[in-house]
Amino acid sequence: MKCKLIILIPLVSAATIQAASVLDIFPDTGLPQKKGSASCSFTYQPSGSTWIEGVSEEQVFLAAIKGDGWQMGVGKGGQIYSLRGPFGESVPPQRVASPWNDEVWQAVITSEPLIAPLQDYQNANPDQRAITTPLMYFVHQAGIYTKGAGMENGSAPAPFYSPCLRKRWNPETRTLEMVNWMQQARTPCVWKSGVLIYTAYRDLGDGIIEVNQVLHNFGAEKLTYLNVPWGGVRQSSLPHTIISKADGSWAEETGVWGWVDLPTRTLKEAGGWEAWTQNPEKETSPSLALVFGMQRENMSAEWSEKSQVIRWGSANSKVRDYQVTERICHINVEEGDSLSIRWFLVAGEFSKVRKSAAILAEKAGVRRVQFESAAKQPVWIKDGNVVTEGDGAPALQLCAFPAKGTVPVFLLEDKRTGNQTVTTDPYALADSEPYPNPLPKDLEFYEIYNNREIYKQYAPHIGYQNLLGYAFKEKPDGTTAEKVAFPMSGKLSVDTSVSNLWVKSERKEK
Repeated sequence: MKCKLIILIPLVSAATIQAASVLDIFPDTGLPQKKGSASCSFTYQPSGSTWIEGVSEEQVFLAAIKGDGWQMGVGKGGQIYSLRGPFGESVPPQRVASPWNDEVWQAVITSEPLIAPLQDYQNANPDQRAITTPLMYFVHQAGIYTKGAGMENGSAPAPFYSPCLRKRWNPETRTLEMVNWMQQARTPCVWKSGVLIYTAYRDLGDGIIEVNQVLHNFGAEKLTYLNVPWGGVRQSSLPHTIISKADGSWAEETGVWGWVDLPTRTLKEAGGWEAWTQNPEKETSPSLALVFGMQRENMSAEWSEKSQVIRWGSANSKVRDYQVTERICHINVEEGDSLSIRWFLVAGEFSKVRKSAAILAEKAGVRRVQFESAAKQPVWIKDGNVVTEGDGAPALQLCAFPAKGTVPVFLLEDKRTGNQTVTTDPYALADSEPYPNPLPKDLEFYEIYNNREIYKQYAPHIGYQNLLGYAFKEKPDGTTAEKVAFPMSGKLSVDTSVSNLWVKSERKEK
């Protein structure tokens, strides 16, 4: 029998109904904050960095955070698209065909049973790559590729970043929190994305940025391969790569990023961190560290030694100017599963970032997590619109977190009419069309990709307004419950997928 490490978040007792926000989901890291003066703005502020000609920083901008000695640009997908420190700009200058979608700090996840046979076919038949691109299953936190990214037969005409469904800045904790609906990077795509990523960026002081994430799979496909984080640095700013070792030592490493023979180290062999510096022989050299975590002992079978590794290497291109890194985690994420993910970035002098990174290594990593259903997200109807902030008695209350047996409830808007739609399907307003299976019928995996449609969720008329909360697919046992009921208004429609859901009730059954 395979055991799983489960962290249960005991937010409130089962008998208590407590108002909460969907953004209260983040597990407490228990790390103290030092004094600091971090600030956040949602008004566009240029980073001051130079990017490749033809890309617009304003197009990706969601927020700017300024800490002591560093400043961060957060993109609409929740990705880190700019990170400046004593080393200048650390994020690569981008590519026109993929602006702030690949060469950023983000989470990436896929399903190996769906992507592996297709990639094998593409490698054996490179002339078929373009026509089979819509069959590829790769979910990016940042967003989707645009036309010209090697997908001649179809991709979005302009950047489309993973919609931000809720965001807030807490000046007391110096934390930016958000939740995004992750996108199929190769879009239009025959696969829907059923992945939500919650991200909290917290300034801990001393140049330390804590990244606290929750990934939730509400889709039907089992996900098996997680890159978190995927990212890297601008090689011209930070040319030397340092990789830690399990014995506490470290060394400069080199290598080329590619599809084969990538420089790789298991987390058991590593010391939990990686750094980039301008001069490894100078302790005061401007540097940046990534803390990716340690291999934990006495874990279940799914956390085998080779299931978690760190990889790195130079993109080996003056145009890309990119030193790539990824933390790989092989883990089965079934429908309804959630993961707690934590990593850190540390900016400062070389000696300082090494010391901080080594201390933080025990706090970083990936764990399974479950949530209770007692915390409730209030929902109001204000001036005919659905909102999640208000006064007085709410119209209804949904679960604030993805408890077992629940599904997310989204609020969409048709920008052409101003009409709102409450739905469990974020593709509800997206056009779709059949995509004939281009694979040879004699392939053993032909049926996996058969009878599929492609989706165009990037259409400009669709507004992804909110994650309203969660509701139960079936009536919960052993408790009073009622069907989800939204007060109707002239510009509001509610899918039957929502009206058939259940929420726990404080009312007593007669």
